[in-house]
Formats: sequence, C-alpha cells, structure tokens
Amino acid sequence: AAGADMKDVVKITVYVTDISRRAELGKVRNEFFPGNKPCSTMVEVKGLVTPDLLIEIDAVAIRGAARR
Repeated sequence: AAGADMKDVVKITVYVTDISRRAELGKVRNEFFPGNKPCSTMVEVKGLVTPDLLIEIDAVAIRGAARR
C-alpha cells in the first residue's frame, strides 16, 4: 500500500511448525530474494493461528531501501 516491493524488504521473521523443513524454505526464499537477501530469523513454534498453517512470515520493508 505504501509503494514498497520485495527489493525493499530488509528483515523477515519466519515462524515454522517444523524446522526440519528449513531447506525447503531456503529454496523458496531464494526464489523471492535472488540477490541481496534480507536479514532473517527463523523460529519453530508449536502452532500458528490456524492449525492448517505450516509457516507464517513477518516482513519489514523500508521504501526505497533497494536504491540505497
């Protein structure tokens, strides 16, 4: 809504219900962030708000960060 895009993402926090699948997440992360990757934290949790969910991602973007 503020005009930022994926290149402006500077930090992601990933919540997973099964950390043993982190290699799969790494492949997907490389698809969305092929160049300069944002800082990231991964946390294994017992469950997410909806029981069917396996992953939740919180992202912080700084509009224009990609051009700095």
